[in-house]
Amino acid sequence: MQYSIVNCKDFSEVSILYSKNSESNDLQQNENPVPKEQRTEENEEFIQKFLNYKAHNKQFEYCNLQRLENCKLKIYKESSYFGQMANGKRNGKGVLICNNGRTYEGHFENDRKHGQGYEKLPDNSIYEGMYINGKPEGMGKFNWANGESYEGGWLNGLKHGQGLWVGVNKDSYIGEWKMGSPNGYGVYVTVSGDKYEGEFHNNLKHGQGIEYLSNGDIYKGQYANGKPEGQGEYSWNSGSYYNGTFVNGFRHGKGTWIKDKNAQQSDCYEGEYVNDKKCGFGIYRWETGSRYEGNFYEDMRHGFGKMFWNDGSYYSGMWEKGSQNGEGEYCKKGEQPKFGIFEKNILIKEDFNKIRKQAPQIRIRQYTTSQRSMRTNSYQAGGNFVNSQMNQVVLRPTSVKQQTQTIQSQGKNTFQSKKKRQFSLHKQSIDLNF
Repeated sequence: MQYSIVNCKDFSEVSILYSKNSESNDLQQNENPVPKEQRTEENEEFIQKFLNYKAHNKQFEYCNLQRLENCKLKIYKESSYFGQMANGKRNGKGVLICNNGRTYEGHFENDRKHGQGYEKLPDNSIYEGMYINGKPEGMGKFNWANGESYEGGWLNGLKHGQGLWVGVNKDSYIGEWKMGSPNGYGVYVTVSGDKYEGEFHNNLKHGQGIEYLSNGDIYKGQYANGKPEGQGEYSWNSGSYYNGTFVNGFRHGKGTWIKDKNAQQSDCYEGEYVNDKKCGFGIYRWETGSRYEGNFYEDMRHGFGKMFWNDGSYYSGMWEKGSQNGEGEYCKKGEQPKFGIFEKNILIKEDFNKIRKQAPQIRIRQYTTSQRSMRTNSYQAGGNFVNSQMNQVVLRPTSVKQQTQTIQSQGKNTFQSKKKRQFSLHKQSIDLNF
């Protein structure tokens, strides 16, 4: 079968394949080729080019192509074509060889790559799969020259649908793609062994997901723009656990932290965080039973707070960078509270004017048997409560009056003795147990 040489007036197509980060095009747009006048002695040069071409599929070898109907040689300024043609355009099977080293073997329709094809770029990157209107669409596989690869769905020259990407260092992503980027549900494994299962948006972890780190830590919760944000849970390999809100990858807002969630008794904190540190109001409990309720700043007790030790002692007052600093009240179990100014956990100046008001004493009236019977009879007779009280006052025994007077006199003496007391207090160091 003989072939014919036809100078084509126009040949234009775009094949765009995005890399992992969708930042560069592996197949650039072809310029519209300019027809080239051919001399007879040049024909053999192009024929030899196709004879030397090593086809990926044997059906595209020169000897097999020339057996097809309407097989012709078509020469452009920057490329040449050998294969089937119809109505002056490439239609059917054929091989396209560009002067820059790029080659394509496969099916054509109306001068465009259409159907199954195999394309090799000048840098030795390779795409094999389906084409529609000159661009990869459908199922296909692209192997970059650096070892990176993608196999899955394509749309309009972009990765789209379900697909598997494997990086140079064997990190991988399998899942949904949308217009060249991971979008939807997928599984991503990093070089270090970290594994994320969940939702993606524009190449980033976004939505609900769970991440298993190579060191044993686990995060489960919401993501935004690649980082934990919103409600989530983080479990450390040491046994520590956090449940609360995240912002920009840090604990931020209200949350609960447990030092060892597997232990029956463990240190724990419940309160506010700012940029991964305790900041704001919170309650910290020690496994020993001690606790602190108050303000924090950068993981330290700072501002007003109350500390309750497991031995019954307490401190209520101001803190600065984890130490008692400023006005406060300290009391050991069984002793009177001490008010004053504290500096670095030491009471340096006591305020004697601040004395805690004691609860008023409650007097309990004592009645004899005869008084109880008279009180009962007065209610039964329909007497009012005031008359019964008056009768009780009149009939109150002498012993009770004497006892009452004794209590009053004791209270008076006690008050006077308090006014006369002289305090002598040395600086005391307070055990924080923090």
